[in-house]
Amino acid sequence: MNSSSPITHQSDGSVWVSLFYPITVAGSEVRALKLHRPKVKQLRTLAGYESGIDRSVALISIVAGIPPSSVDELDGRDFNTLSGALADFLSGSPTGDAK
Repeated sequence: MNSSSPITHQSDGSVWVSLFYPITVAGSEVRALKLHRPKVKQLRTLAGYESGIDRSVALISIVAGIPPSSVDELDGRDFNTLSGALADFLSGSPTGDAK
């Protein structure tokens, strides 16, 4: 197993997340997704979702700029890593803080 983190932090506060299992988006193989820090207006769009998983799918779709149908194709391990990166953005942990 690769012990290095799949998350690479960028100076603008965004992160690149390397996928353990690539997905296809619009006919192209995607091996990593760039997540930008969510804005409140984006978080507000999640109010209509009852399920936590549905909220996570919607937010990953928004901040990664990919369709929800592509998020649905993620491996569970990659989905968990992406969800953790989003949680770090919102918690103010060192992982999500821009320096």
